Amino acid sequence: MPRTPNGQLQMPTFRIFFSAFMAASLAGCATPGKPTASKLTHKTPAQFAACVMPKWRALAPLANQKSIAHGYRLTAPSAVASDDVLEVVDVRDGSRATFYKGSFLSGDKLRLAARECLD
Repeated sequence: MPRTPNGQLQMPTFRIFFSAFMAASLAGCATPGKPTASKLTHKTPAQFAACVMPKWRALAPLANQKSIAHGYRLTAPSAVASDDVLEVVDVRDGSRATFYKGSFLSGDKLRLAARECLD
């Protein structure tokens, strides 16, 4: 590695290391990890998502919702950690809501907002 006379890394080398670090950091944002909580509700996936989405947008304005097989995926993007994700899928008598906490850095406000919509 090229070094300056005082032993510091030169700027091009720093950029390469920084770029590699950022790419590795963002790779963790692509998919949720282990579920933090999973609860059943008598509401349909559409009813539950319709209740949760306004609450999430109040807390995270860039939150979005996508249709998935048998339900919905709500995502609250994070600039510094993995996204918080809520998957709501159809089960026999209602829905199963599974929450994936993005990181230990993110708070519990989104999970608590979703919990308010269970019944």
